[in-house]
Amino acid sequence: MNRVIASNNASPERVIVVDGGGNGDFTSIQMAINAAAARSPSAASPWLVLIAPGSYAESLTLVNHVHLAGLGGGATVALQGSTSPLIEAAACTVRGLRLEATVSPLIRAASNFSGKLTLQEVGIESTLAEQDALRVDAGQVELTDCRWTVGGRVVVNGGTLIVRRSHLIHQHSSALAPTQAVIEVSGGALFLEFSLVENKAHPASGGSAVKFSVQAPTAVKVFYCVLRAASGYSVDATVNLTAVIAACRMNAEINTSKIGGVLDYAYYAAL
Repeated sequence: MNRVIASNNASPERVIVVDGGGNGDFTSIQMAINAAAARSPSAASPWLVLIAPGSYAESLTLVNHVHLAGLGGGATVALQGSTSPLIEAAACTVRGLRLEATVSPLIRAASNFSGKLTLQEVGIESTLAEQDALRVDAGQVELTDCRWTVGGRVVVNGGTLIVRRSHLIHQHSSALAPTQAVIEVSGGALFLEFSLVENKAHPASGGSAVKFSVQAPTAVKVFYCVLRAASGYSVDATVNLTAVIAACRMNAEINTSKIGGVLDYAYYAAL
């Protein structure tokens, strides 16, 4: 296998290859992460774990400045662990993985997390009702060029969620599942740019594209997005908050009784 330098300023001696077939440095992603962590990675001297195509039956605890990159495209490296969460956040970048598991949440930034996790071209395709894709309790999580279909939610209970050029779908076929939004925010901050957020839940449960509850966020900025609700408001809230929502299109209204600020959007019921 040729060693390819993907990104993150990793020099050849700071690259580890994972191949489940035995043609790399390790057959386990976590073993490779742990080996890199033992070499004192830093922002100036990061390590890169390159992952060969295949399925890996493991859950991952990430390490600061140890970046992961799947080889062969985002659909060829599947993570299939059975321990929740499937990925525990650290200050690093994860690119080109597909997450396949029944645990919830699939990704977690715990309350003691203070860094930034960047997810690029990470895919999820699961319609299991109430299985959450992501829970952000602290720190920052950024999604770039991701496509997620999940039966649960993206939950922000603190910290910051940044979504760029991504497609997030809440979809399941269970009439008994509780009403959920695609993105549910209770505190923290939310930034959405150039993304599609749509709720395709069972009509009996329905829900908004984005909903704010419990605690008002510190900042909300939504630019050039399409927000589709299955029922109710495209953007809903049970707490009073100020937001900047500009150049967006929606199939339902914003709950302006709770949400104020700069609200510039086009409403099309048939969108």
